[in-house]
Amino acid sequence: MKQFFLIGSILGAILLSACGVTEEPIKTTSDEVPEMVEVDLTVPQTAILGEEITFTAAVTQGQEIVEDADEVMFEVKNTISGEKEMIEASLNDDKHYAINYSFETTGTYDITSHVAARNLHVMPTKQIIVTDGDEDSETNETPAHGDTHHHDQAATIEFTEGTTTVGKATLLVTNVSLSGTPLEGARVRYDISREGDDHHAWLEVSELEAGTYQTEFTFTELGTYEIEIHVTKGDDLHEHVIKTYLVE
Repeated sequence: MKQFFLIGSILGAILLSACGVTEEPIKTTSDEVPEMVEVDLTVPQTAILGEEITFTAAVTQGQEIVEDADEVMFEVKNTISGEKEMIEASLNDDKHYAINYSFETTGTYDITSHVAARNLHVMPTKQIIVTDGDEDSETNETPAHGDTHHHDQAATIEFTEGTTTVGKATLLVTNVSLSGTPLEGARVRYDISREGDDHHAWLEVSELEAGTYQTEFTFTELGTYEIEIHVTKGDDLHEHVIKTYLVE
């Protein structure tokens, strides 16, 4: 009898212990946030019409160079017309994703690298200005602030100076008239430079409507900028004025 009692006591204790056991949830790594993929996009600030240049994107995750991206595409977009082109990049010997490209039209372009890698999508953008390469010959004379230079005709150039912020696409508008009439069909360009910096960015400005010319520009650094506005038409008209823009 004592043996039966002892066995029953042991079985009872085991049953009681089992009733008190709770399962611990299995920890998974599904909620872990993956380390960010970083893209270092390299785009020249300026280019000459028809000249081949290279865009590159260096892709990393932490300290690792990403050579197995699912897809890297470069988007080339005209900021005025909105026309764009998508080009697939390839991995070069430097382990950068790259394309070679030449522009067929002057103007300002946004270059965006669309990088799909490690279940992430990163798309940095930089801007490039494309010119026909003849700016230097037209800027030998630097006028005083607000002065104009012309041959046989005198045009009125109206441009509103203002303030903007770094990284914001800013609309720069110029109204040009001749003897009180909007001047159509002129060539308008902006020569943009930051005080204390020798770099000049040239923009071809499109005509929105009769006598109104505009384009967007993204300032990348703080400071005070000079915008020299060049207006030409035929052999008789060449005006330029200098305005300022503050970037905060």
